[in-house]
Amino acid sequence: MNFAQPLWLISGFGVCIALSLLIRALHERRKTQLAKFAARKLLSRLTKNISNRKRRIKNIIIISAVFMCFVALARPQYGFKWVEIKRKGIDILFALDTSKSMLAEDIKPNRLERAHYAILDFVRQLDGDRVGLMPFAGSAFLMCPLTLDYNAFEHSLSAVTADIIPQGGTGIAAVINTATMTLNNSANHKILILITDGEDLQGDALQAATDGAAEGLTIYTVGVGTGEGELIPLAGGGFVKDRQGKFITSKLDEQTLEKIAEKSNGLYVPLGSSGEGLETVYQQKLSLIPKEELAERRKKVPLERFEYPLALAIILLICDFLLSERKSKKSLTLPLIKSVSRRIRRKGNLLTLVLLLTTGLQHTEAHSSEGEEAYSQENYIAASEYYSQRLQAAPDDPKLNYNFGAAAYKNNMFDDAIASFSKALKSNNVDLQKKAYYNRGSSYYRKGLGMVQGDPQATVQQWQKALESLEAVLELSNDDKDAVYNHELIKKQLDELQKQLEQKEQKERQQDDQKGDQKGDQKKNDSQDQSPGEDSPQPEKKDGEKDGDKAQESDQDKMNQASNTNDEKREKDGKEEQAAMDAQRQQQGKMTKEEAERLLNGLKSEEGELNFVPLSRNTETNSNVRDW
Repeated sequence: MNFAQPLWLISGFGVCIALSLLIRALHERRKTQLAKFAARKLLSRLTKNISNRKRRIKNIIIISAVFMCFVALARPQYGFKWVEIKRKGIDILFALDTSKSMLAEDIKPNRLERAHYAILDFVRQLDGDRVGLMPFAGSAFLMCPLTLDYNAFEHSLSAVTADIIPQGGTGIAAVINTATMTLNNSANHKILILITDGEDLQGDALQAATDGAAEGLTIYTVGVGTGEGELIPLAGGGFVKDRQGKFITSKLDEQTLEKIAEKSNGLYVPLGSSGEGLETVYQQKLSLIPKEELAERRKKVPLERFEYPLALAIILLICDFLLSERKSKKSLTLPLIKSVSRRIRRKGNLLTLVLLLTTGLQHTEAHSSEGEEAYSQENYIAASEYYSQRLQAAPDDPKLNYNFGAAAYKNNMFDDAIASFSKALKSNNVDLQKKAYYNRGSSYYRKGLGMVQGDPQATVQQWQKALESLEAVLELSNDDKDAVYNHELIKKQLDELQKQLEQKEQKERQQDDQKGDQKGDQKKNDSQDQSPGEDSPQPEKKDGEKDGDKAQESDQDKMNQASNTNDEKREKDGKEEQAAMDAQRQQQGKMTKEEAERLLNGLKSEEGELNFVPLSRNTETNSNVRDW
């Protein structure tokens, strides 16, 4: 939306402000006059049927209608259309002599400058005629093709100097031949206006004019200079001399130019001291030529939209006419007028209406950020990168942290999501806190779900944190059905997992007890094997030897008990060391071969196929936890 004449908008603002001040002044004056007419108690009775609110609404309607009239005068434009411009005209090619003789000053300021001015005056009175420019000296070239863009033609003409053609001389025959090839449109009248002093002719100009006339070319010759002539000045000072050292006087050769014009049914005229020669050519010849239709270009035309504000102004005036100032039981005021009047009454300033109207004239659209667009298109990687860059400038912004956490959650980056949701809790917005708690609980749950096979104890810890986050949601809003559902589901799965762990620990203790019993039986058997059998022959011992044997058996029992104690201690220390190594390895995300085999066996179905499905943005997990 733009305005062709925006000054009317500024005028409209000023008039509306002045009108509002005038209305207020008249209102104060009316109150003063009424106070002089009747007492204050009588005034309330006299004016009890007058609604001040309706009166203010009528004033607003009048001011708005006036402003809409100014908007229409500003000519609002929106959109455009292409229009094919068809004009009637003729093709005119100007051939301008740029030889050194055109610098003679027998016509002020010189012949070339005077020709410039005459051509400009001639072109400015054209309408729909195509013009072109061909400077020439010893040779010629087309500097400006035929065009309806007169500004471009004038720029080309201003660049023509006596040095633009490096080859000296005056080759009129070459000019006519080049013009014949340039003006090749048989549907249009082909006009060549030759502006020269006619000296130093090269080639057969008369024969070239005859050939051009056969092709439909009409030549009008314009002589520049005087019959008496003038010396040719040099750029560094002095004048041009011939080979004998005599000064060269450049004179106008009118006879040759008249013959060239006659050969092509044209006209010869002298340029004159003020360029009247070209005016004569236009009035006597060119204005009488029947013009052909030309389709030169397509123009981009803006679409006028003044009828919309004008129609709105008429509607407002009709509403003002229909709206009465008297009080009524049922108000027929339009809802829009009611809201506007309440806003103006609350502000106590009529300038609010001007601001509202100005805002309404501007076409605004709400655009979502790149991160939101990427997230809505399920491009969660791009969304997380966008919010990550924004967080570098504002690392403590709760909304940015929440959005980054949501994108990270969709990318299965649960640690980053948990950290971002925790930072988002610093917000004073209770609704944002509730969402952050809820999604942080979901992140804890999903993180623990991925560790349930490798480290179930860590899963228990993550799910307990998930329950704590969901309980915080319920403290903020105890009727949140999704939070209640997720809390019950996670609680149920956590109880089952803890029960499985307890059963596993109990089973391991039973296995350890069985191993201990087996070791005790083995040691007992070993001691029995070492003692002599009942059937084996025993050597006879003396009384002193019997006491020694008992002492040796007691020492042997003590050694066996000490050995068993050391073995149990080493076994316990080995288990503790192994448990510490397993915990460290699990934190690093490593697994032993036995753990990997147990994980794969747990993922296999009854047929031996893997049921593992990787987590991604487009697949749902086995859990029924609801996302926000």
